[in-house]
Amino acid sequence: MSTITKKINGAIIVFTLASLFANIVFDFFAVKKILSETYDTFLTQIAYTGASYFKGDKLERYARDGLKSEEYKDTLIKLANLTENTDISFLYVVIPEMPDCKYKTYVFNVVNTKLRDRFNPYHAGYKEDTSDSSAARFKRLMEKGGLEIDSSMFSQTGARTRVSLAVRDSTGKKVGVICVEKQMDTLTSVLKNYIRIDLLYAPIVSLLFFICFGAFISKKFVRPIVCITKEANGFASHDARFSDKLKGIHSNDEIETLARAIEKMGIDIQIYIKDLMRVTSEKERISAELSVASGIQAGMLPKNFSPYPDHPGIQLYASMIPAKEVGGDFYDFFWTGKDKLWLVMGDVSGKGVPAAMFMVIAKALIRNEATLEYEPSAICERVNDQLCAENEQGLFVTCWLGCVDLSTGLMKFANAAHNPPVLYDGQEYKFIREKSGIMLAAMEGSQYVQHEIQLKKGSRIFLYTDGVTEEQNKDGQLFGEDLLLGVIAKNAALSAKEKIEAVNEELERFAGGSSQADDITALAFYLDELAGAQSAVANEKILDLPADDDKLEDVLNFIKSNLPDGVSNDLINKLDLAAEEIFVNISHYAYEGATGKAQIVCEKPAPNSIKVSFVDWGIEFNPLEQPDPDFTQSAEERRLGGFGIYLTKQFMDKVSYCRQDGKNILTIEKSFA
Repeated sequence: MSTITKKINGAIIVFTLASLFANIVFDFFAVKKILSETYDTFLTQIAYTGASYFKGDKLERYARDGLKSEEYKDTLIKLANLTENTDISFLYVVIPEMPDCKYKTYVFNVVNTKLRDRFNPYHAGYKEDTSDSSAARFKRLMEKGGLEIDSSMFSQTGARTRVSLAVRDSTGKKVGVICVEKQMDTLTSVLKNYIRIDLLYAPIVSLLFFICFGAFISKKFVRPIVCITKEANGFASHDARFSDKLKGIHSNDEIETLARAIEKMGIDIQIYIKDLMRVTSEKERISAELSVASGIQAGMLPKNFSPYPDHPGIQLYASMIPAKEVGGDFYDFFWTGKDKLWLVMGDVSGKGVPAAMFMVIAKALIRNEATLEYEPSAICERVNDQLCAENEQGLFVTCWLGCVDLSTGLMKFANAAHNPPVLYDGQEYKFIREKSGIMLAAMEGSQYVQHEIQLKKGSRIFLYTDGVTEEQNKDGQLFGEDLLLGVIAKNAALSAKEKIEAVNEELERFAGGSSQADDITALAFYLDELAGAQSAVANEKILDLPADDDKLEDVLNFIKSNLPDGVSNDLINKLDLAAEEIFVNISHYAYEGATGKAQIVCEKPAPNSIKVSFVDWGIEFNPLEQPDPDFTQSAEERRLGGFGIYLTKQFMDKVSYCRQDGKNILTIEKSFA
């Protein structure tokens, strides 16, 4: 027997038994529901009728006096007649003891005469413990009023249903509960007969159904399907071809259609394999070209973020993370003249190669116009007109363009519908929300407003594209401007590079693994010092250079060039030793292994003296706090380190240290008189 035959036979058996069981259960509950509802309606009417035979104001007196009261006797007789005439099992009225109803006092308790051999009625005033379920039911009725219906198929006396109704006095206060209970003999009998008949005849009918239906299924469906399965299984080993067995299937139904479709599939697969090989080859070629294009695009963006010898007082860093192989975002920074630094941030509409090509054109036009010394607003207008002239694809560019005069701190800028930059003015981080113009390449002849901001020492600018603020997490929430401002402010102490990295890390954490929908581009600019700031000392000379051991010779030569004539070789050697000790310490430890920047400042306080300050922007460290070596100890016992700074203090007239504006400044002074 084939596997599919076993499965189909098994499925038929399971289905038949499941249907049989479901039918029995469904009919059982359907009959039960109909009869239960009939009993529920009947008992509810009796409960209301019984409650009308007495007044709630007299329940406590009835419970106290009982049969001593003629009125109580008359009411009891009415309730007994109601019980017998309607053939209910029990009718009783109780006063639950609040607040938890753990005890109840019987007022009336009537038992049908048919049940007197098993149950005796309680007399008026009889007090009894209440079960937890009954106590909860009484408490609900005494608090909320109304009525409750509950049925049970498995009580001690068989199937029964019960209606409980709250009794009120003339003021509407709930003073007791009347309960009416009926043994559902009819329901029990019908259900037993139904189950007996179903269990006797249903298996016989099911077996006959299984034999007939199984034979029919095997002939009409299983055998053709087994044939098709074997042919499909051998398809790969027969050079993607089928045998003639499929042609023998003539069932005039979907199975024959399936057989013909599988035959056609063999032909289609052969064609598909050839097409797939061609498409795969083409896709690999396009992927290789896109990889080259991505490298070309990345190479067009500035990557030199190292300290600038002509501009030591600034920090610059930027990054662009494309959503596809190539993107439409771009940033740029460049100088025109000695002290004018241009900052550019742009975003081309669309993605992929078209956006990248349009980005290259826009970036080149902006830089070209800036070199012609146009103002930011004029550059936007000229670039807009040039892009509109050859824009058949209907692309456009949002762009922020600013020029910072590093000698004065004045920044002129124009905005072409780009995201507002973040500015730190020395006190707080805020968005520059000045009036913006329309996107570049959107409409020829557009005008753009130029704005000015006076930057000062310590000012910072953060530029970005909408890929930052519109980054989404898995719940569809946007990163937004508030989160961006918070991340920038939280990382205020970081360098420009570290801040960009911190923002990118926060974006990745926020996305939580969801795919990147747009290019993410950001640029940070720090103005730590103005290029035009003049030294308070007229004869001050400054050397800016990387904090690298390879630059030690430049440091020593710079100091020597500022010495007065006639200085002895002995004093020069002592200066060299002190300068080497300090500069090497900066290069090794100030930036924790990374390459930072250093500044050497030489002054002549007097004709025959020199003052040299070593400045770095690394971690705070005062070498003068280190204790001097203890020369009373042996070489083995003596603590390592500290000898170089000790000699520096011995050779120089004065050595001092201070931490100012995030900089370490160590100063040595020596007189040659």
